[in-house]
This record gives sequence, C-alpha cells and structure tokens, in this order.
Amino acid sequence: MSLKTDCQLAIYSYAPQIRQTNAALDGEHQDYVTLVISSLRFRYEELKIEGATEWSIDDFLREILDAEKPY
Repeated sequence: MSLKTDCQLAIYSYAPQIRQTNAALDGEHQDYVTLVISSLRFRYEELKIEGATEWSIDDFLREILDAEKPY
C-alpha cells in the first residue's frame, strides 16, 4: 500500500466514516475527530518530506489518540 492509503486507514481506525459524518453534521465528538484528522495528516506530511515509504505513528501520538478516544 502507499503512504497515503496507510494514512487514510489510520484515520479510519481512529475516526470511522460514521464518526466523521456525525462530527460534521451535529458536532458529536468533533474535537476528537479533528484531532485525529489533523494529527495524522500532519504525520503524513512529515513522513512524505522525509521520503519515508512506510507509514508509522509515533508512540507519543498513538498514546494521545488512544487516551482521548471518547468512544
């Protein structure tokens, strides 16, 4: 898979499409969904600039996303 595809899968693992839709429509868990999307997109850009070919999430970011997960 590509770095972009792996990033998308990571986003969906923390914020599935239904959670993203609910956040957009009625604000349900909007802060967390925004955190997931912005953090993982930022990570994608970091890896892309570094020339990485494999997706990875720093342990620190993973811990934050796991700790903050409201569902």
